[in-house]
Amino acid sequence: MKLLIPTEGSYGYKAMCLALAGIYAWFLMGLDVDGYIDRMNYLLYAKHSDEIFDMYAASSLKAFITNEPVWLLLNIWASKHFSPEDTLRIIIFFSSFLTSFLVLRSYPKYAFFLVLFILMPQVLKNNIIHLRQGVGITLFFLGWWYRYLPLRILFIGLAPLVHASFFFIDALFLLNIAFSTFRISTVWRMVYTLGVGIVLGALGIWLAGALGARQGGSEEYSAMGSGGSGLAFLFWVVFSVIFFMEGKSFLRNNFFAASILVFYLSTYFLLPVTARVFESGMLVVLLASLGLTYWRRYAAYALYAFYFCMQWYPLFGLPGYGWGAESAI
Repeated sequence: MKLLIPTEGSYGYKAMCLALAGIYAWFLMGLDVDGYIDRMNYLLYAKHSDEIFDMYAASSLKAFITNEPVWLLLNIWASKHFSPEDTLRIIIFFSSFLTSFLVLRSYPKYAFFLVLFILMPQVLKNNIIHLRQGVGITLFFLGWWYRYLPLRILFIGLAPLVHASFFFIDALFLLNIAFSTFRISTVWRMVYTLGVGIVLGALGIWLAGALGARQGGSEEYSAMGSGGSGLAFLFWVVFSVIFFMEGKSFLRNNFFAASILVFYLSTYFLLPVTARVFESGMLVVLLASLGLTYWRRYAAYALYAFYFCMQWYPLFGLPGYGWGAESAI
């Protein structure tokens, strides 16, 4: 399993990454606090996380763990020092700054594509409307980047306690550690991951309910299906074909990214929250794909551009680029 360790680059490039990440985070932090979808919900977290925390703590250990206690603790701490509005601004700034900086400095040779990645709507919205997920991605990437093992374990372990989608991502991460430890062949890795995906896809919502997670008891999640038209499925099938055509050596080194693709495709029509899970791991997939070679590299470039344009095209002209509070009315 290949570790996603950012390359060193020059001091000038690092300074440029810091500046770009700062501008990116400052802009997102400066958006209207209550002008976007779900912001009122996050303001309620900023005001009442202590009450929510106590409610889950009084119920059961499994309900407490599966209902994002670290997110609640973060809000409890911030609410003691800042207003609810400033709490949101601080969360947005630090999560968007750290994630964008780690992405931008990862592969200097591909700086243009790295900027493209952090501007993709499915990445950008995690610091606009899905703030918990944005913080979870930040924690996971901090763990993914650290060479010091205790900190890697700490940050990766904290991610699902901020956003529940990382229970799936961490499960895939641990599965890949097992694959590497026992030197499982690439073919069997595929088979096992596909099997895990189908089982979790079929039982995911039931399991969430059994563990006391709020997603399991939500009629919205239980009845929504995958929520996709099938076009995203077709796009990522094409992407996966190109990814897997790179060969066994590439797949062995990047099987964590491959497992995220396999899990997403195997659960697309089964697990209601599969798109959110995939969004949590999408940057891992995109960064791994920068290692493609020959015609596959250029095919991936074309897919990046197509995906970027097709994601942004329907959002232009909408309030808040489709994320404004008016869009939900």
